Amino acid sequence: MRYKPMVNKIKAYLEEEVRITNKWLDHIMSVKGIVDVDDSDVDLCRGRAECAEGLLNEIKKWENE
Repeated sequence: MRYKPMVNKIKAYLEEEVRITNKWLDHIMSVKGIVDVDDSDVDLCRGRAECAEGLLNEIKKWENE
């Protein structure tokens, strides 16, 4: 498959997005009572992670077709 290197880069980017976003969310949730945290920022980050995870799952399905 000639697109394999590009697909691998996309998957790596999405995996990093999930990792960084979840790490940030864990930190924010640990300081939420101490620091004023805007819930819309938290929701936005959760959405980014969910979108990246969903795309990774779709790519895995497509690779198995």
